[in-house]
Amino acid sequence: MLVLLYLKRFSRHPQNTNVSVLTTIAKMNKFKFSNWLGTSPSPTAAEVEQKKQNRRSFTPFITRSTAKPRDEVPNGAPISKPAPVASEKPAHTPSRLTELAKKIASETEKLERYMQENNLPMPTLDPNGPSDFPRLPEDIQKSRMEIIFATRELEALAHGPREDVRWKTWSFQDSLSLQLVNHFGIAKLVPINGTITLAELQTKTSLDPVNLARVLRHVMTNRIFREPSHGVIAHTAASRLLAEDQALQDWVGYNLEDNFPASAHVLQALKAYPEATSLTRTGFNFAFDTVDKEPMFVTFGKDPPRAKRFGGAMLSLTGGEGYEVRHLVDSYDFEEIDARGGTMVDIGGSHGFVSIDLAKKWKNMKFVVQDLPKTVDSAPSPLCDDAQVAERVQLMAHDFFKEQTVKDADVYFFRWIMHNYSTPYAISILKNLVPALKPGARVVIKDHCLREAGQETPWDERIIRSMDMVMLAVLNAQERNEDEYRELFRAADERFVFKGVMRPRGCRMSIIEAVWDPESESEGEGEGGRIEADAQTDAGSADSAVVVEVK
Repeated sequence: MLVLLYLKRFSRHPQNTNVSVLTTIAKMNKFKFSNWLGTSPSPTAAEVEQKKQNRRSFTPFITRSTAKPRDEVPNGAPISKPAPVASEKPAHTPSRLTELAKKIASETEKLERYMQENNLPMPTLDPNGPSDFPRLPEDIQKSRMEIIFATRELEALAHGPREDVRWKTWSFQDSLSLQLVNHFGIAKLVPINGTITLAELQTKTSLDPVNLARVLRHVMTNRIFREPSHGVIAHTAASRLLAEDQALQDWVGYNLEDNFPASAHVLQALKAYPEATSLTRTGFNFAFDTVDKEPMFVTFGKDPPRAKRFGGAMLSLTGGEGYEVRHLVDSYDFEEIDARGGTMVDIGGSHGFVSIDLAKKWKNMKFVVQDLPKTVDSAPSPLCDDAQVAERVQLMAHDFFKEQTVKDADVYFFRWIMHNYSTPYAISILKNLVPALKPGARVVIKDHCLREAGQETPWDERIIRSMDMVMLAVLNAQERNEDEYRELFRAADERFVFKGVMRPRGCRMSIIEAVWDPESESEGEGEGGRIEADAQTDAGSADSAVVVEVK
């Protein structure tokens, strides 16, 4: 909580920018928690006696015995140490609060030292500061993540369990106020480097003065906008992005005007259809009155502005931390295929942004990008300015729920496709490849692959699990773990040889691979793609019914 107070203090006083907020937090480890807390009045004799009774009552729960069982024999020798005397007090150990505060301080000091030594801009809430954190080496990125994890845990401990749960229940109000700010374009009405009064701002919107003020003052609690003096509004870094970054505006709009109501109707959908596999019986369908009528993407296809917003949202996500295309380009080795001028089919690949990036590295491969006619027809021509790349990337209309038309390709690639579909649909997609496959053909999926609980960093775990909940709300689909992908291929055809899963460093998405071996009906060691060293082994695109341009 004190960390948050320091952040709040400096965000409100721009004149303090010569003192780094991170440095301030780092120095906090010089103070003891006892110095931060107020002292209580001296207790009465009755209160002292009551506390003694309380301690006696709860001693079994608050005292951890360090004595070992009598029959335990360490290093082959009987225990000779006498049992502790009842009056002995256990050694003091630092509280979790203190541990977290020290961790935040030490990791912040490490992060800030690196940034200073490398002349990197410091993070700030000022609207003229950097919009993104700079790329960091692995050890420094780990420090950054530790700060985030520890701060979140420290906040939860300072709240206490009951209050923490109580007010997390209201987190949807954060979504509500942000939705209203984004929908009414309020950020664009505030001068980027100036201020505007609430009265002036109200004349530029359809919101009345009361609702405008209440919405703005709520989003300010999340550091979106600030009020330097009463009734005067100015930008923060976050609100400036909502004014200038169209892809981020689309991300907010899609999530809060499509996903938000869909999520609110998941309970209704699950109560009515607990099997949760149909594309037309989702929370989205209940929210927008399309149950048993059409999937979400068909709804978007009938509404061009909505479809365009969805495309912008996917653009924002694709460029986001951990989702960059470079992770695939840098980590998956196409050398053998490139040497013989082989072919990759990018299925559901929109306007070919993945294939274009791959073609820039692999100079001999050919790429066929498949999507539905609306998407293909809306693609720019040429697809990219590099003629040598553009001539090797071909667009083709195709529905992946029908038999694959490109025969004998070397790789069939899916990015962000399988997670859009429940298991029956995903199996159907893979089955439709079978007639086109030659021996040794690879099927490569780029998607999330869930790890066991606790194996992810807390930050990535929350994002990936949240994506899994989104898939439930809008499509009755899911993120999958390694065993579920293995079973997906087996159910599609036992001649698929599952090669495994790898996760490029710094990426939230994994590369899942299988090889077609018509002479095998069980797993073996087929010839899969070689994984570059910069990867951790761990054991797309939008559905094609919508025109999605992601570059």
